[in-house]
Amino acid sequence: MKKKRNILMCLEQLNIGGIETAVLTLCKGYIRKGYNVYIAAKNGIFTEQLEKMGVEIYPIKYEFINYYPLEKMEELVEFCKEKKISEIHIHQYPCILYWMPVCMKLKIPYVAYVHSIVTGTPQWFMQTFPVYKTALPIFFENASKIVCIAESTRNEIDSLFHIDHNHYKIIPNSLNMEDFNIIAPRSDIKTFGIVSRLSEEKMLSIKNSIDLYIEYSKIKKNTKLLIAGDGPMLKELKEYARKGKNIKFLGAISNIPEFIMQLDALMGVDRCILEAIASKVFAIISSYDGKLNIVSNNNINKASQQNFSGMNLEVTNPKDILTKLQKITKSEYEKITNDNYEYVNTHYNVDNNLYMYDLNSDFTNDYLRVFKETNEYLKTIETLDYELNYKKNNSLYAKGKRFIKRVYNKIKRTIKKIIKY
Repeated sequence: MKKKRNILMCLEQLNIGGIETAVLTLCKGYIRKGYNVYIAAKNGIFTEQLEKMGVEIYPIKYEFINYYPLEKMEELVEFCKEKKISEIHIHQYPCILYWMPVCMKLKIPYVAYVHSIVTGTPQWFMQTFPVYKTALPIFFENASKIVCIAESTRNEIDSLFHIDHNHYKIIPNSLNMEDFNIIAPRSDIKTFGIVSRLSEEKMLSIKNSIDLYIEYSKIKKNTKLLIAGDGPMLKELKEYARKGKNIKFLGAISNIPEFIMQLDALMGVDRCILEAIASKVFAIISSYDGKLNIVSNNNINKASQQNFSGMNLEVTNPKDILTKLQKITKSEYEKITNDNYEYVNTHYNVDNNLYMYDLNSDFTNDYLRVFKETNEYLKTIETLDYELNYKKNNSLYAKGKRFIKRVYNKIKRTIKKIIKY
């Protein structure tokens, strides 16, 4: 009899966001397959919904730190033993330092997910927290599979860590199509929507969406814009939106499909575009780099290759988009949204995109020694850095540089004995 899968999903938190919604969708797919699903994350807006599905939440706060939190490991080990966790899916970088040592100790196979389409994330972690210079090569080398949402994410990881291509699987962030209700085709476009975390990296996308709506509202009367989401840029965006009329900020929401049903058109990037298409709502990509594009059968395949971020699409004149929105007929609206829906239903249905392949855990517990030694070396380096920065002793500075070089070379030699670069 085949052993039942007990899957642990690890991510930072359960509030609104693309990765969070993607994990929620994966949970629905795995539960439908009959598997037990657990989540290790900070509680948030999705907690209640997940618990109603039968997902048990292990509440944990992941710190942005420069060491392996080995003092936490026994607690995490006991949780995995109690729940008989058979595999761990790690979705975000801060989770690696906590769960990779657990996987090594208990020999639990794990899947490494790379969700971000924006380049530079692994480099930022390695530069900001040097512990990731040892953690990331080990993490990717020993994963049963590296699941990337697009070829561009795979290419970035490959350029940094040179992992065999058979080690990767391209699986796009998918949708639970049953979540989305289809209503009658719209005969007019009056209600616009944005769903986004209101963060700095999304500012250009959100502001361009607001600008497009404002220009459209000057042409078309009785329009409104609903913005769902929360984040550190809320105050600035509310101020920015004051130049328009009928713009309402709704805060964070947990039922995105229900929100989208109110809309005639949705503007944004990434997963929210997918969700609009699944609802047969007009979708307008407002990219991170400032481009605007209506999604249609002319560009949907190309847009999907970059997770609907719009970064690989050509620039479209906003005036052309305004004209298209103003003059669109009911039949045109229906044709565009039906074509988009068929594409997404074929390629992005979660039931077809679950990781269902063999897992392996042939890594060695020698890695636990690497984690401990890395912590000791980093602590020594931090102490020395303090002395160098605050005592300003030139002879100590020269001595420190030599010592740091020896330490990093020792770490590198230790890791090379265990894995191949």
